[in-house]
Amino acid sequence: MPQNPLIVFDLCGAYGMFRKFYTNSSSLSYPFPPRTTVAGLIAGMMGYERDEYAEDLGLERCHIALSVRVPVRRVMQQVNYLMTEGHVWTGGAGGFDGSKGPIQVPLEWIFPEVGYRELRYRIYVTHEDRRWLESLREVLESGAPVYPPYLGMSECPGRVEHVASTEDWSLGRRGEELPISTVLPASALSGPPRLGAGTQIVKERTPLALDERRRLIAAGDLLYNRAGPHITARLESEVFEVSYQESHEYGVFMQ
Repeated sequence: MPQNPLIVFDLCGAYGMFRKFYTNSSSLSYPFPPRTTVAGLIAGMMGYERDEYAEDLGLERCHIALSVRVPVRRVMQQVNYLMTEGHVWTGGAGGFDGSKGPIQVPLEWIFPEVGYRELRYRIYVTHEDRRWLESLREVLESGAPVYPPYLGMSECPGRVEHVASTEDWSLGRRGEELPISTVLPASALSGPPRLGAGTQIVKERTPLALDERRRLIAAGDLLYNRAGPHITARLESEVFEVSYQESHEYGVFMQ
């Protein structure tokens, strides 16, 4: 991978829903946006159409990591669905006029833990094309994305905050035990993580990449510490080390 800049930004919002991919009608949510959701978020902000970004934001060209900055909680709640297909504007057809009534479906929502104002996910992005990164940085700094950001569903509006664009980072293999701030691919571990007091490590199987027809082409198991800011472990995969503002962090890209 060429040593191009690493862009760091936050995705924030009051609540989110990151639908699990086991079925196309799952009501369950991941606690954090999977890589495919982040790729779609970036593509939308940059103005890609939904079937145009599979290559540019694919695993080979674009490298994405994510850190959960605010503890999250899950809430199951019923929502009312109305039919929005077919003859929805015809009276009595059961569409927007609600003549056939709503369909109630339970959905799992992600909220910040009590005491926190909003969700906050930190996203780290680099790309093999320096000009592509420059375009992303301009979008983030301008605060004017082509399509608005949201947290998984259009019903969950969000916002992004540009944190840093830095070349003060490196990528390589490390032999020592490190505190990893990002969600961690299970395949990256060379041994069991350190289980200190209160550590709650959760494993989620998530999608990693879609092709241009939005078919799943890669998935993987990701770990995160529900009770803390990092997972301390020894890794066999490459680790990035980055310094920005007052922070110095270690992370692993989702792949």
